[in-house]
Amino acid sequence: MLEGLQELGLSDESLALARGMLLGEKSGLSPEVVNAFRTAGMSHIMAVSGLHVGIIMSVIWMLFKPIEWAVILLAPPRLTTYYIVGDLKRIVVIVITVIYVWQIGAPPSAVRATVMLSLFLVGWMIHRPTSPWRCLVLAALVLLAWDPMVLASVGFQLSFLAVIGILLFRPWLQSDDLPHWLRLALLSVSAQWLTTPVVAYWFHQVPVLGWVQGVLVVPLMPLLLTLLIFGMLFPSLHFLAVPIEALTAWLGWVAQSISRAEQLLLGGHLYFYPTWWQVALAEVFLLAVVLYLKTLRS
Repeated sequence: MLEGLQELGLSDESLALARGMLLGEKSGLSPEVVNAFRTAGMSHIMAVSGLHVGIIMSVIWMLFKPIEWAVILLAPPRLTTYYIVGDLKRIVVIVITVIYVWQIGAPPSAVRATVMLSLFLVGWMIHRPTSPWRCLVLAALVLLAWDPMVLASVGFQLSFLAVIGILLFRPWLQSDDLPHWLRLALLSVSAQWLTTPVVAYWFHQVPVLGWVQGVLVVPLMPLLLTLLIFGMLFPSLHFLAVPIEALTAWLGWVAQSISRAEQLLLGGHLYFYPTWWQVALAEVFLLAVVLYLKTLRS
């Protein structure tokens, strides 16, 4: 995978960011870039998070779509054939994703997303839709059964708290009454709602304007990751380097701009040094707030 990205002809900065997004390697990123992404609340972009796994599974699904059509056209025209081919494609997508996540070191956020999305596909195959809450709990059990000490990992804590926040805000995220850009911003807020106290505990820094990247960056992530995957698989397509360079430059500019905006508006970044019990109280308070808002909405 790394050789394919190198043959594509990317600049050092774009290649380093691509390695982080696809392989979870941050060794090529400069400390300035890492700090800018962290202060802007965009650290999840530099690693293989649940967002990345979902997009990668969608790209794999898309790549196998022509094969599915060919099999359906050549196979006997029976309805069962369509379901058999569809189920085989879902199994292939799950297997490839599991191998990919295993090869990059199985980070907790990627494992969580893989388990949840795999359960969703399996539920689709057996015609039993699965609740996202049940998928989340089972993903946590799988990780803890594999390594109980992962509970103390910052990646595990942030990954699951982010998904819990998104699920709690789901009624607003799915509301047609809100404009699309506002739902994107709310998506970032919901992901950071419960993770903020933990971020303050581990990194002593809270991204106040982190929600901005939900509007300016998240919508472009599917396009960027799709281009990176095609460029990795077909490195002879050097023209793909042009849009990849433009998109990665945009990510860097957004991160730097958010970081500078915080300094201008607040006179500097906010630093916190909470104890574990203060973090627990903050989590309870934030959870109570969103549950109260849900009762008002209903």
